[in-house]
Amino acid sequence: MELNNIIAFLSLFQNSEGKYVPFKRSKEVIRRPTSEDLSRLAEGAKPLSSPRSIREVIDEAQDIFSYGFRVDHTRFFSCIPSPASPISWLGDAMTSAFNAFGGSWEAGTGVCAIENNLIQWIAQEIFGLPSSSGGQFVSGASMANLTALIVARDQILGNDPIQRSMGIAYISDQTHFCVAKALRIVGIPDSNIRVIRSDAQFRMDVFKLELAISEDILNGYKPFVIVATCGTTNTGSIDPLKESADISRTYNVWMHVDAAYGGSVAFSRTHKELVKGLENADSIAWDAHKWLFQTHGCGLVIFRNKAHPLKSFASSASYVADVEDTNKILDPWNYGIELTRPARHMRLWFTLQVLGLDVIDRMISRGFYLAKLMETELRNLEDWEIIAANGMGILNFRFVPKNKSISSSDLDQLNSHISKQLIEMGIAVMFTTRLKGIVTLRMCTINPGTTDDEIRLVVKALDYLAREPCQVQH
Repeated sequence: MELNNIIAFLSLFQNSEGKYVPFKRSKEVIRRPTSEDLSRLAEGAKPLSSPRSIREVIDEAQDIFSYGFRVDHTRFFSCIPSPASPISWLGDAMTSAFNAFGGSWEAGTGVCAIENNLIQWIAQEIFGLPSSSGGQFVSGASMANLTALIVARDQILGNDPIQRSMGIAYISDQTHFCVAKALRIVGIPDSNIRVIRSDAQFRMDVFKLELAISEDILNGYKPFVIVATCGTTNTGSIDPLKESADISRTYNVWMHVDAAYGGSVAFSRTHKELVKGLENADSIAWDAHKWLFQTHGCGLVIFRNKAHPLKSFASSASYVADVEDTNKILDPWNYGIELTRPARHMRLWFTLQVLGLDVIDRMISRGFYLAKLMETELRNLEDWEIIAANGMGILNFRFVPKNKSISSSDLDQLNSHISKQLIEMGIAVMFTTRLKGIVTLRMCTINPGTTDDEIRLVVKALDYLAREPCQVQH
């Protein structure tokens, strides 16, 4: 984006009308390649013997990037969309241009100082953790959860292989799949992962959680970690954080919170109370590239005690002795998995400095408003059923015609058909999920650039597709 467009972007947050960021708009919400396109792309991956003009390669790159879902589109409502702010990708471009090394204080003193102090501010002022807390920026929640679970294993189970073989982890049926993957990587088999059924609000049932822990202890197992979720992917639900933490303290179990999505709400003064309880965690995973509008690759893992990761990751060698002797500070490589690290945090620092917290609050609040508007519009229509009400900018619903006898499987197929046709017609991207054993449409409304009229347009399109399926052109 040109500088004048960036300035125009900023001015929208500073006028008296309370307008929101006009995130980059594209005409197509999805662009799928044909078989010919795929062949051309495959052939284009190979370099030529002779050089090409930069202009020609840039044009080709733009074509390559154009295929797929436009997650920045104002009518992309699936997964957890990432409508990256132009401020973030400007900060990302600057970071890439300087190519700063984030693994060593001596090699990247400036960016390391910013990372260290930015994390302290987020941990203490945003999440409410004590002054002993710290962590590091990682690529995303998958790596943040993996890093935290390695430390939880080492802190609670130690290095004894027998203890580790008896270690038990507790997740809910709404926990993101990357957590189970991380547990397997750290040596916890599926047989040692307890999946706690969620309650009617799709939150981990803490009564069943404590019962499972008690039974495992009686059977000679060693409970070592509870993984609570702050903002589930399906419904945006928040597990009972305080109650989970109380149980963890009672049984000497590590309390980890996957706040990849919901952690951003702590940056909103308007809605911060919704995520109260994060301050009780032993570790937290959070993605700024979800609801804080950053480009992909900006995740964070935070520990209640910043010394805990050292047991798992502290390393040295003769070829880094001179660097270590110079800075007198433990380098970032001692606190996580990576040695070579980009300065992932600088785009977030840049965004926060340019926009300020008041604007961030308005951007996050817009997501809540849009989901509520969507829910209100649907409730005004017949035959639409809300399965999970507006939870942190996520809404689950489905079409259930009251005047027709239709089987459960046919209802599932009908709602899946609505989703597919909405995409095929280029109106919006809205995938389905399964809750309480049924297929539901799931909508995530966190793009601040989405207008009220676009929400109403999508509602009308949904209702049309639901009632007139035979009229849809395949």
